[in-house]
Amino acid sequence: MERRLAASPEDPFLCGACQEKWEELRALEDHRARGAFVRSCIRLLREMDRGSRFFYALEKMRGAKKHVTCLLAEDGAPLMDPVEMCGRARDFYTSLFSPDPTDPGACRVLWEELPTLSVGDQDRLELPLTLAEFSEASVACPPINLRA
Repeated sequence: MERRLAASPEDPFLCGACQEKWEELRALEDHRARGAFVRSCIRLLREMDRGSRFFYALEKMRGAKKHVTCLLAEDGAPLMDPVEMCGRARDFYTSLFSPDPTDPGACRVLWEELPTLSVGDQDRLELPLTLAEFSEASVACPPINLRA
């Protein structure tokens, strides 16, 4: 068709037909390009999904290792039932964080035997810390082991 158009460029029927074929070809190329784009997006999603599936499985295994499967009762017997384990954990932490009972008589004796500070000592304790006092206190402190 292009050869015929080159031979007779004045033919309006041939010009219109050629123009129509060029537009059809352009539409076909656009359609193929969109298809290639969609296929590349799907391929990219599949490749990304492989990684997420791997990391999901890894996290699932890690979570399974952290799962508590047994607790010991107060008498040392193993508890494997989830309801019993939950009850044992609740009882343990309730007793751990409950206030200890205090003996009022012991408290009274403790407060009566403590030496009282004079007003001058109390005022001195309210003053800001001096550099000399800070240096003396830091030298008197035992060294801290940061690697422990």
